[in-house]
Amino acid sequence: MNNGSNLIIGLDVGTTKICTVVAEIDRETKSVRVIGLGHAASSGLRKGVVVDMESAVGAITKSIENAEKMANVEIHSVFAGITGGHIKSLNSRGVAAIGDGGEITARDVERAINAARAVSMPADREILHTIPQEFTVDGQAGVKDPEGMSGVRLEAEAHIVTGAISSAQNIIKSINRAGIEVEDIVLESLASSIAVLSDDEKNSGVLLVDTGGGTSDVMVFHRGSIRQSEVLALGGDHVTNDISVALRIPISLAEEIKVQHGSAMEERVDPGEEIELPASGNRPAIRYSRRELARVIQYRMTEILTLVRKMVDRGGLRKLLGSGVVLTGGGCLMDGAAELAEKIFGLPVRVGLPRGISGIAEVLDSPIYATGAGLTQYGLHSRREGRVSRFKKRGRLARLCDRVREWFGSKL
Repeated sequence: MNNGSNLIIGLDVGTTKICTVVAEIDRETKSVRVIGLGHAASSGLRKGVVVDMESAVGAITKSIENAEKMANVEIHSVFAGITGGHIKSLNSRGVAAIGDGGEITARDVERAINAARAVSMPADREILHTIPQEFTVDGQAGVKDPEGMSGVRLEAEAHIVTGAISSAQNIIKSINRAGIEVEDIVLESLASSIAVLSDDEKNSGVLLVDTGGGTSDVMVFHRGSIRQSEVLALGGDHVTNDISVALRIPISLAEEIKVQHGSAMEERVDPGEEIELPASGNRPAIRYSRRELARVIQYRMTEILTLVRKMVDRGGLRKLLGSGVVLTGGGCLMDGAAELAEKIFGLPVRVGLPRGISGIAEVLDSPIYATGAGLTQYGLHSRREGRVSRFKKRGRLARLCDRVREWFGSKL
């Protein structure tokens, strides 16, 4: 059984499913290869937030155990995704003085980024990511890597992602109680973007919409950097609920009907086509117009995508989307979803599948696993850069050494 350090595990803690992706580092291609997959029906979470820890722990444990069996490995730590309406983001600017035309060092870059991080926020929130966008050296904007350049004033622009401390801690606690350590918490749309977007798309401008069960995660790139990221607390579960109410059927049956017969575009369905609804309770089996079903779905999907469009329009970014829109997540599997998005955004739309990885075809061929695949790729970048885990349990001596290094670093 493989329990080596060449494993990277992505854990997508979603509202409808918990997905564990096991990957190993391919030393030759310097990429990851998926060797195992485990999933379980999600419970104890609502809109990406833990609401019942015992149920969440059970679902996480089942997903991880399924992945261990398939890959024949022991899982000890994961890169975990986070989402939810509590996620808030902003763009910030920081400045560092270099001195009398000196050479900019990595330390100077770090100081400028730390200055950008110094944003005021409530005591119940924390910074999850600080993602550099670009730098300005003595008024020269658009610099991607200022290290080694000469200048007296370095400005850093960064995208800051924040989340509720309690929400992040509850996800970490749930994973820890399943016997697993957390190497890092990663915004799910960031993970998905790593998996499904190309560098060309990020440079020319692209909107990523990752629709899950409880949320729709939104991220905008332009000139290779994140310009906007938001989480809309609406997703596929809301479509299911609408079907349940309209057809007066249980939620479980509504989900089944949505997956098997649903369409996001009413006009794509033959007006005469019908579906059979099985008997439920005291009600006998009946036939129902598939076009009426599509009308219910289209109404809610239009609402979700229109709200996303308004988010992007508020930032004035839609005109910068040279590569259009990329849909991923389970919501984009529905018939007509891409066509509806094209109509609403007025831009070309494609479905994003995981790329840049190899291995199990089930993962590579489905947008459902975009976040899990992206988490393993994020983990690969993190390992290469030698980042120290913020969440792994460390011994007393290691923690003492960290504090000494931090103290001496602050004096330099």
